[in-house]
Amino acid sequence: MSDRERGGRLDWLPLTWKPGFSLRRQPDGRVIGRFFSAHLTSLFQPIVEVSTDRVVGSEALVRCHNGDEVGLSPWNLFSLVADDDTLVGLDRLCRTLHVLNHPEPPGSDALLFLNVHGRLLPAVAEDHGHAFRRVLMALDRPSANIVIETPAAACADPKLLAFVLSNYRLNGFKVGANVGSVRDLESVLREVRPNFVKIDSRTLTRTEAARSFVAIAAAEGVRTIFTRVEQQDFIFSLREVPGVWLQGHSVAESVGPRNSSTVPASG
Repeated sequence: MSDRERGGRLDWLPLTWKPGFSLRRQPDGRVIGRFFSAHLTSLFQPIVEVSTDRVVGSEALVRCHNGDEVGLSPWNLFSLVADDDTLVGLDRLCRTLHVLNHPEPPGSDALLFLNVHGRLLPAVAEDHGHAFRRVLMALDRPSANIVIETPAAACADPKLLAFVLSNYRLNGFKVGANVGSVRDLESVLREVRPNFVKIDSRTLTRTEAARSFVAIAAAEGVRTIFTRVEQQDFIFSLREVPGVWLQGHSVAESVGPRNSSTVPASG
């Protein structure tokens, strides 16, 4: 049963999730998550194909407020969680929140990138991908356009990273890995071929280095996404490199509201 069939109200979660977690549809259509006293909302940052300026997807970002509306860092919120079961539940709560708030209409082929917290990787059960797929099935949402994205810190254990990503892929998701360097990229590619690799554009300041990174990934069938793109000249320098996608504050500003249904957020 879809959330629409539930009367537009969503204050339920799978039974395996603990008390203190909830989701509720607001009158304006947005879904608000609650993790005990923290209120969670979604922002979406567009991802653009540099050669065409086409918006191909978006990354979901969680924003937190406590009871008196004071902003709270999402990472601080996660760091306050001591036990693994609650951490897994909070991580899944955030991803479900983003799926429900994603502004793309049904039938769209735009990708939605969902982060998993670094602590989740060693904490998850063996068939973690199936658990989140069941959530999407309950929401009547397909998994094919969902990209599960791991943080750069996960590159420290490439075999564990490969296990986590492979399980998500077996359950119908696309997968992406953030990396911190060319060395990280090569280490990851020895263990797994994600659909996407993301790297902070500030790490590769020279055009030649950026092109080399793209070539290494492309040789293994992996698409590169440069994040935190703040300089227009970086965008122009990659116009002729096939298959490159960009994400960042300057990218969000360049697509504008007419070309994207997502809500820009700073990189």
